[in-house]
Amino acid sequence: MLSSELKEKLINVHTYAITPFKADDLLQLDLDAFARNLTFLVERGIKVVAVGGGTGEFEALTNDELEALARTALETVGERALVIATLPPNLKAAAELAPRYAELGVPVMLGMPPLIRGRVPSDLEGTFEYFRLLARVTEVPLMPYNTQGWPAEFYQRLADIERIIGIKDPMHHPHTLFQAIQLLGDRFVWIGNKRHDPGVVHLRYQMGMEAFTSGQSNFWPEPELAIHAAAQARDWPRVIELQQQCAPLERLRMESDDAAMVKGAMDLLGLNGGRVRPPRRNMSDEARAALSSTLGSLGLM
Repeated sequence: MLSSELKEKLINVHTYAITPFKADDLLQLDLDAFARNLTFLVERGIKVVAVGGGTGEFEALTNDELEALARTALETVGERALVIATLPPNLKAAAELAPRYAELGVPVMLGMPPLIRGRVPSDLEGTFEYFRLLARVTEVPLMPYNTQGWPAEFYQRLADIERIIGIKDPMHHPHTLFQAIQLLGDRFVWIGNKRHDPGVVHLRYQMGMEAFTSGQSNFWPEPELAIHAAAQARDWPRVIELQQQCAPLERLRMESDDAAMVKGAMDLLGLNGGRVRPPRRNMSDEARAALSSTLGSLGLM
């Protein structure tokens, strides 16, 4: 059976940590910078950190790099925060990496969904089989990431895989997720997306979302933590107020690559951001100037 204590730990803000690369060599991880960033997060109150995820540029990372990120995170903050490590969307690569994560002591694995020629499989039975096979090669709980617009009925299929503890859903189709929550209740921990602009996170908590993921918290975790606390207290006016405060950053994030925007903000604030790996693109000088102005208006610079 899945641990109720682990489920409780997942009900929090999930910071999707960026992956720093060496300033003079994009092909090398900067694990010292990564460790400093993680220390900043836990000192600011973050309790859940996902490494090598979307904001962490998982598409550009090898299995060895993903393992190195997980190891560094566990060694640096593993006793102070729940570390979620990412599995790539390739069955063989994921099946080879999962036991390595287990040996490190990773408590939860984020499962990126498979694609066929870069597209969502037309028959989701293959996606179900993908996660079923992953669950057979590891005893570490899994958290599939729904980037494919799964229908509520597919969530019911996933519920048959005992190893799955939660669902990360970007909520591109929030009504479908609501249907799944109604069908399955507390079978999964429901981790969604906050969307500061427009500020709709209070509605998403009201429909059953229990936690959300965050890139912004890499450099400004306080509002994200306050939003989650207010939502748990059902203080909806406070949630709306906080989201309005963060909305300008959300708009900038939508105009640039998300990892590049987060890294740019971290650099401006004296943290360890750096460049993104191609084919992602770094922020333009114009976008960086707008970001600097916005951070200043928020009192962060």
